[in-house]
Amino acid sequence: MNTAIRVNRLPNSCLSHDHEYHQLVVALSGKAEFEIEGNQGIVTPWQGCLVPSEHTHYYEGIGANNHLIIDLPHRHPLLQSSVIDLSRLFDTPGYFTIDSNLKLFLSFMLKEIELFGDDPGTADFLAFAFLHRLHQRIFQQEAPLKQIDRVTLKLDLIDRYIAEHLAEKISVAQLAEVACMSESHFHIMFRNVVGITPHQYLIQARLKEAARLLRQSQSPLNDIAEQTGFTSQSALGNAFKRYFQLTPGQFRQKH
Repeated sequence: MNTAIRVNRLPNSCLSHDHEYHQLVVALSGKAEFEIEGNQGIVTPWQGCLVPSEHTHYYEGIGANNHLIIDLPHRHPLLQSSVIDLSRLFDTPGYFTIDSNLKLFLSFMLKEIELFGDDPGTADFLAFAFLHRLHQRIFQQEAPLKQIDRVTLKLDLIDRYIAEHLAEKISVAQLAEVACMSESHFHIMFRNVVGITPHQYLIQARLKEAARLLRQSQSPLNDIAEQTGFTSQSALGNAFKRYFQLTPGQFRQKH
């Protein structure tokens, strides 16, 4: 497939699917709720989401909305050029902040799409120019932060907060507040210190608690999903199998 850029209205009903290509979604107006393998978030004109290929995701437009959607072949050569590894953006599902400069670039993209929307070369250029700018914002400050340790990050407080609110929706902004940092600074620092993103860390905490409950209780899977903050039994099952390589039922039987 070729890179595709389109503008769609997302339906006001919860749908789910997965696909063999990466996807980037940004709200042009209105908003939408997303859940990607248990990773929940809101897509707005100031926050977009990255959906890696073959990741089951649930989505629902909220009221009137319009979304810019970029579909990217997961093996596109431009994702792994010799200069910058853009595929890193899709290592895990996540949400990103859209600053004023990115919004200006999105406006430029929309005008170009109106004029040259049928040209595959234009779609490639626009998509990868946007990804390059996004990569700079997410990863460019990593090197100076490598000396920060787990104590500075207050990981014990973060672990305690997650444990106490595991059944609830927990955002990166809330974790950043616990750590007394801005959300963007917290995200970059966390990845450098812990080695994974805050989203990945939170999902792992949910899955480890689900595994403990499967081993030590006979609670139904839908109850365990509710206790560990997954929106449904299906969302827990998909995330669990991806992480443990076993379904919850197989894990319970084995342990």
